[in-house]
Amino acid sequence: MTPLALQLAVEDDRVSPGLLGFCVVAVLAVATWLLLKSMNKQMKRVNFEERPETPAAPSSDDAADGRPEGADTAADADGDREHQDNGAK
Repeated sequence: MTPLALQLAVEDDRVSPGLLGFCVVAVLAVATWLLLKSMNKQMKRVNFEERPETPAAPSSDDAADGRPEGADTAADADGDREHQDNGAK
């Protein structure tokens, strides 16, 4: 073989991804950039105002049962869990 043919010969340890690998990585990079740009635009549209937490006033039911505030029983705690809106029991 000529020296040029030896230089152009593909060796098993010198295989690279080539043009196809570059194109795939470039498309993924452009898609990621576009998604981040779109997300940024959507996040700027969000109008979020955090309301300060106010202590809950005792309801008339709590005052009527004769127990001091904050004295919950296990039955009350289970009852409160059933009324949660997240669907977990």
